[in-house]
Amino acid sequence: MLLLGVFLLFVFVTEYLSPHEFSWKPTFDRNDREPFGSYVFDDVAASSVESYTVTDKSFFQFAQEDSASPPRAFLLTEDEVRFGPADVESLYKLLHAGNQVMICAKYFPQALEDTLRFETEYGSYLPDMKQYVYDSARQRDSIFFGANPCNPTHIYEVYPQLHPVYFAEKKMRDSSETLVWDKNKRPLAKRVFIGKGELFLVSTPLMFTNYGILDGRNASYAFRLLSCMKGKPLVRTEAYGSHAGKAGTPLRYVLSEPPLRWAVYSTLVLLILFMIFTAKRRQRVIPVVETPPNRTLGFMQLISNLYYQKHENGEILKMKNLYFCDSVKRLTGIDLQDGVPDEATFMRLSEKTGISRDVLRTLIKDINIAIYRSEAPDALLKTYVDGMNGILHSLKMT
Repeated sequence: MLLLGVFLLFVFVTEYLSPHEFSWKPTFDRNDREPFGSYVFDDVAASSVESYTVTDKSFFQFAQEDSASPPRAFLLTEDEVRFGPADVESLYKLLHAGNQVMICAKYFPQALEDTLRFETEYGSYLPDMKQYVYDSARQRDSIFFGANPCNPTHIYEVYPQLHPVYFAEKKMRDSSETLVWDKNKRPLAKRVFIGKGELFLVSTPLMFTNYGILDGRNASYAFRLLSCMKGKPLVRTEAYGSHAGKAGTPLRYVLSEPPLRWAVYSTLVLLILFMIFTAKRRQRVIPVVETPPNRTLGFMQLISNLYYQKHENGEILKMKNLYFCDSVKRLTGIDLQDGVPDEATFMRLSEKTGISRDVLRTLIKDINIAIYRSEAPDALLKTYVDGMNGILHSLKMT
């Protein structure tokens, strides 16, 4: 496990320190620092535009809010915008209430095109942006800001990949005016007056990204368009396009960054491996428990042998009697050491052993007398010991 952890840490550090390769995929995400993310754009806009915020709310949610609230300006930047009928209806509700909405996209929702009677066309084939920016022979195009392309208020030199879409010549249902043109005098941005509000349609969404803001020649392009909505709190929504249905989780940014994503995956792999290896039952050796030896009996045998060698029959009989009395008390509860047993005791012991009461009385009294005198000839010692063994044998058999 330690080696695996070291290996994964090495992979993570190597990945983190390796040269970063830019991703040229448009995301317009508030946390994306890649060229076509919106991290830098949102940061600059927050410091340049009054009351600028970024939200995940849709036009439908904004339209459900209190109608008495002051008008606002809304900004939507996506490669492709997807609207449903409820979104179009909510958009018109916001516009009629005096709000301003700017939609920057290459592909507009069909429902909106049908309602306003406009369409867009794609220009000629263009090389990939990733290859084009590193090409020494790359060239820029001119786009003209102003209602009159022959007398523009400002000219921007941009790469052709940043304005591949233009509005086809088709009369819109509501009054409109063109704000930006390409070199062929084709509209790139339009303003449509609807009710009390204004709708801005812009076909150059990539100019509203980190790259568009950091391109020194074109940094003011997006803010010139945003100045048309000056005076109102500006809200950029991420509820459509690639952001539609995106889970609002704190891990979204972590998983969007390759080094952080690899760190999360590595941690999960380590946890799974740890659970697999520690889930196994640890089998321990069950020790063999042996029956403890009867040391009391061995001690008695040792002492008896000692007394036997010295021929001290009285002491042998005394030790045997102690063992006998202890065994009788353990097996029957009758205490034969508490003075001279009475008749009731002999009666109980007789019932337990099946031996005659007279035999028991005679044997026990003779043993007590021999112990008191410390005298027991060999023959009597054998008789007394055999008698005690017989009583114990009878008790164990019952």
